Amino acid sequence: MTDYFAFDVVCETENLEDLLSIAITDGFSGYSESEADGKTKVNICYESESAAKEIHEILAQDYEITPVSKIENRDWNEEWKKTIKPIKITEKIWVSPSWLPPEPTLFNDGGWIKIEPRMAFGTGHHETTRLAAKLIENCAGKTLLDIGTGSGILAFAAQIYGYVSIIGVEIDEDCRINLAENLADNKGHADIRFFIGGIEKINEAARFDTIVMNMIYSQSAPLLGDVHNFLNKDGFLLWSGILITERGTVIEEAKKNGFELLSEITEGEWWGGKFLRI
Repeated sequence: MTDYFAFDVVCETENLEDLLSIAITDGFSGYSESEADGKTKVNICYESESAAKEIHEILAQDYEITPVSKIENRDWNEEWKKTIKPIKITEKIWVSPSWLPPEPTLFNDGGWIKIEPRMAFGTGHHETTRLAAKLIENCAGKTLLDIGTGSGILAFAAQIYGYVSIIGVEIDEDCRINLAENLADNKGHADIRFFIGGIEKINEAARFDTIVMNMIYSQSAPLLGDVHNFLNKDGFLLWSGILITERGTVIEEAKKNGFELLSEITEGEWWGGKFLRI
């Protein structure tokens, strides 16, 4: 049986997402959480001892933490599923697994995105996903490209908000099965297609009304030239996954590549912007 390496971290509940944004890295296997004296205790597990020690050192600077210990293997994805709760990502949309619906009264006038939760692919619980979904909510169009689609949440949100032709691309091969599961659970009026790979998977002649990138700056900024080429005239770039501290750099880089900032939103330490292709 494979050994794993884990430690406990205690944090304020509102800081859980920030903690996990640091913890989820190469070698990350899963986590479970419980209440501890009004705070949240998170047990974080890694396949690699070196990865566990590296993240432990980072988190120990800001959080109450136990030493790294070796543990026996267990199904961390199942442990993690026990912590999932329905999450509201816009005024109209809830996200949760098909086996855990929101209260019916909560989404009578909205939409329910059903996501099979898997550790690496996104369940709507991160601020950047909510920012991107809210940007889509306030951006009319018919065709949309979601770069770095993950579990497909933003593609399904676009369907709810009236887009009729949607493509998502994702470089992580491990997302393939999860995307197929989620697409089967979220059939609607739109033609939604997912491709494993980068932006090169898109036909060079394709054009979109809207392109959304919910990706960190170092991964998304190099794609701006391609994004400009794939957008229709007066099309929109919705850019999330950006730290507030990166705002000025992002706006300047977008301007260099033919985009004008129209509006912006923030949540926690994260920033998102709606840009016009000019």
